[in-house]
Parts: sequence; C-alpha cells; structure tokens
Amino acid sequence: MVKACTGKILRIDLSTEETKEEETSLDFMKTHLGSLGLAAKVMLEEVEPEVSPLNPENRLIIAAGLLVGTPVPCGNKSIVIARSPLTGIWGDSVFSATFGIELKRCGYDMLIAKGKADSPRYLWIQNGNIEFRDANHLWGQHTFDVYETIKKEIEDPRAGVIGIGPAGEEMVSLAGLISDEGRAAGRAGLGAVMGSKNLKALAARGTDKLELEDRDEFMRIRSEALKNISDSPGTRSMRSYGTAGGVVAHEEAGNLPIRNWTRGKLPRVEEISGNYMAEIGVLISNKACYGCPIACGRYVEVKEDPYKMKGYGPEYETLAGLGSYCWNTDLASISKANDICNRYGIDTISTGSVIAFAMECYENGLITKEDTEGIDLAWGNSEAVVEMAELIGKKEGFGAILGRGVKAAAEKIGKDAERFAIHVKGLELPAHNPYKYKSMGLNYATGNRGACHNRGSPSYPARGMLSPEVGIKQKLDPLTIEGKAKVTKIHQDLCTAVDALGVCKFAIFFCGMSLSQVEDMFNAATGWNLTWDDLLQAGERIWYLERAFNIRMGVTRKDDSLPERFLKEAVPDGAVKGETVNLKPMLKEYYELRGFDETGRPKTEKLRNLDLDYVVPLLYGGT
Repeated sequence: MVKACTGKILRIDLSTEETKEEETSLDFMKTHLGSLGLAAKVMLEEVEPEVSPLNPENRLIIAAGLLVGTPVPCGNKSIVIARSPLTGIWGDSVFSATFGIELKRCGYDMLIAKGKADSPRYLWIQNGNIEFRDANHLWGQHTFDVYETIKKEIEDPRAGVIGIGPAGEEMVSLAGLISDEGRAAGRAGLGAVMGSKNLKALAARGTDKLELEDRDEFMRIRSEALKNISDSPGTRSMRSYGTAGGVVAHEEAGNLPIRNWTRGKLPRVEEISGNYMAEIGVLISNKACYGCPIACGRYVEVKEDPYKMKGYGPEYETLAGLGSYCWNTDLASISKANDICNRYGIDTISTGSVIAFAMECYENGLITKEDTEGIDLAWGNSEAVVEMAELIGKKEGFGAILGRGVKAAAEKIGKDAERFAIHVKGLELPAHNPYKYKSMGLNYATGNRGACHNRGSPSYPARGMLSPEVGIKQKLDPLTIEGKAKVTKIHQDLCTAVDALGVCKFAIFFCGMSLSQVEDMFNAATGWNLTWDDLLQAGERIWYLERAFNIRMGVTRKDDSLPERFLKEAVPDGAVKGETVNLKPMLKEYYELRGFDETGRPKTEKLRNLDLDYVVPLLYGGT
C-alpha cells in the first residue's frame, strides 16, 4: 500500500465535464518523487509542440508535494504546471495553501485538466465527488471576493480554494493563481491558461487521512526539526520582518535589482524594508502558511489615501519588483500595488519588471505620455506604479501591452526597446543579482522556466548556507566563476527534489531544519529508504523531463543566455560596481556536467543512465 500519498490522479475534461481516476505506479513514484515527476512526464507526452499555451489541449496540472498532508513541518507546497503563455515553454509555479492538502485528503496526488468549459465554471471536489459548478456570477470578481462567495456556496469554510482574478479571465500573460490564504502561484502566466479554459476556481475538502509507514519515528524526527526551527535565528528574523527584512542587507551586498538593473545603490532603501514596515505601523501581524511555525507572511494596513488598503503585505520580491526595480521607495504605494496584483491575480515580479522596462523606455524617448494615456512613467513615480499595475490587471490601455511581458512588449514597441527588456526565455528576472552572484546568472540562463530563483538557488553557498548532505560543504566567492557550474547543477536538482516533496525551502535553508531530517521524515513516512543521493537523482530526472519538454518546444543552446546588460554593461555604483557576468565558460562546464550536446539536448547515454529511455525517441526519433 502507498504511504504518505494516495497513488491516484484525477483527470478532468472541462469540455465534456467528464472525470477519470488513474492509479500511479509505485516504482515510478519512487524514481520520480511522486506527482511532480509524473506531471513532467504527462506534459512531455501529451502536450505536442503545435498545442499553443491557450489551446484547450494544453494541460493545467496542480500537483501536491509528496509529503503534503503529512505532519512534516512547512510541508504545504503544491505546484501548478502548464505550457506558459508568457514564454511558450515549460511553466510552473509553486504555492503554499491548504488546497493541495485537501486534494490529497480527497484521495488525489494530482489534478490534470484539459479542454474548455462552454461557460465559466468552478470545481468543487469533496472526497470522491466532483461537481462542475456555474461561475458566471463570479466572472469579473476579484480573487478574495470569489473565495468568500465559494465557501458560502459550498457551506464549508475550511475548504481549500485557489483560482484566478480578472487578469486570468482576460488571459493576461502575467496572470497567476492566488490561493484563499493570499499565496500566489504567480510566475509564468499560468492563470491565463486557467482563464482560457473558462475555469474560475477550484475548491477541495476531504476527510481521508494519509498513512505513514512509521508514525512514531516520523513524529520523533519532527520534534527535533521543530526544535531546530524554533531555535534558529533565521526563524526569529523571518517571524519579525519576513523576507522583507532582507531588503537593506541585499542592497548593501549588491543583490537588490535597482532601476531595471542599471544601478547598485538605492537612496532611502531602508524605507521599503521589513523593519521600516514594522516601525511605522504599516505591519499589523505576521501570517503563517498551513503547518508552518515560521510565519514569514505579512498582513498590513495603509490607513491614508491615495494608497489606502488592508490585506496581505509585500514580501522581498514584491518590494524589489514594485519598489527598487522602479526606483520607488514609497512603501504605501508598493503595498497598494501589491494588493492590486493580488486581487486581479497578476505576478508582482513580472509586473514590477515590466513597469521598470517601460520607465527605461520612457526615459530614452521610446514611448511618451501619448502612448501611456497620460501616465508619467518617470523613474520613482509611485503613482505611476500603482496606476500601471491596475491597467495591467484590467488589460486596458498601455497596460494591455505591458501585460504581455517584457519580451512581447519590446517587440511591440520596437525602436531598440529590446535592450531594456530584461528576461531569460521570456520570463522576467526575480530579485537576485547576477552581477553579484555569478552562479545565479548561470542558474537563470539554464532555468527550465526561464529566469527562476526557486528551482535552484546556487547563491546560497556564497552566503554561507551550505548543504553537506549533497556535497555543498564550503562557502564560495560570489564574484568568481570557479566551481559555479557544479554548484548550480547540484542546487537545481536539489531544489527540484525539495519542490517535489512539497517542503518549504525557507525551513531548510534559512530556519534550521536539516536535509538529513527531511530525508529521515521522508523515509519514516514512505518506507522507501532513499538517501539524498537517490532524492537528488530523482530531482535530476525531473529536470531532464522538463528540459526535454523545452527542447520539443524549440529551445536550443542560444536560449541558455542572459540579457546583454549583464554580459557587457557594468553598473556604476554599489557593491557590484564594474562587474559583468562571464557566462560562456560557466555554461560550457555546465553542459559537460549535464551531459548536453552542443545544441543543448541531453545526450542519449545520459538519459539512459537515468532510466529515461522513454524520452529518447521523443527527442531523437525512432522507437
């Protein structure tokens, strides 16, 4: 019998309103770490290159982590997967919410949706009962209003709900999914895929309990892990200030993106920090995800117009995206713009990036107020950040152009605007600086969804966060390229495995829970007796499946690069003054370690060594 997971997936056809349950192979789950590995295989085998992201035949997958639903600390992560309308390639986004937990309690590790409903629908999954419910009355409503209505209609306030806002309905390329707890699966435009299927939301509530192989041993290790988390200085900092507490330190270190990556110092940076948020009374309380003792989330209130709001507060990435990216140090405006993004259901990272791109275009005369409906896109204009965020969410005016993402917006504007479009494979960069951390530059260049800090964070070893269980035992110089290819590969495989398990990386890398404790709890839960060598190899398998999907979508070596800005243009000030990224030798070594050929394809020998023989004909032909 399968332990810690259900061994079943739920397939949904929105066109016919038919559902089907499928059982999964235990051997496959062991070697591919459950539903994330299976989702990668499904995408590779079922989404053909001619199936565009908004085609009904594109799959929308929600995969709960393997340990989600067990008592593992901070084990609340699920992942949304589809072909991305923003990039045209592999798209995924991890989120924390009770939806994945409730999905497993309903008896399913994963949900796969295809087709398109003939009118707006939401799904109500209650144990083994699946209802396709009318959502016409919800269409056009903001995210949190929708969730409140759904919970009243299904008469269950404890149901887990995730869905889209108006931006997803309008198929804005920056649209994500937002959970009822304010957590976002924001990246890669997957909310647009959901909107293209006329699917407004999913709600789940189950009563099944997952069995553990050795509950007593699991709970013993869990107690040790909880003590480590409780005693960790990282936990105390996260609880007090959240990820926002790192803003000033990141700026001082040269890690903060400033003025669309053209500066290294931000005047008055302390005014967008988590500390400042607490000092001036904007912070009301911290917020915890389900089963998390850290509570790094923020709940904030701005009491005065024009930015009056009350709701989930900005995290580090948002403070950077809607703040430093745009030369904006008005905390109230960032909080308001963040709230707009949450309610319309758009990614704050990409939204901030595309507004900063527009500001640089405006500065250089490529666009004027005539293009922007009178909005002054001067650097640091906090009102413009808020106004443009709302226009993007509504898909109106110039916001409709920016809502396509920086790559498509630059193509639309023309006039050499591509120089200012900072992205990798179409995905805008998050708030971790390749000028400072050369390994992060390589990670962005080779990321399967584009510029991604989640599926690989090789800057951690340079910041002293080591992982001896997987061979990362010493701190690295962030500014050199030596050893960066190896640590990047390891960290990509490691973070893929952690995502597959459904455990929060903050707990592991910042807040005291060790990889050894995760391994021991995993084995006590499943009885599989895998080591981190096994888990790392499983993460590697998933990585190659995602890469194979991208190869089929047209990705080649030329796409494994960085914007010219990082390769040739140094910033004039700050801790990274004069730095550029020497990508070519790192990429060459990385390809050798990955077993890629000169075009970027995984070699057949490498695939077969990983027992991925079924991938070979998909990339090379034959049977």
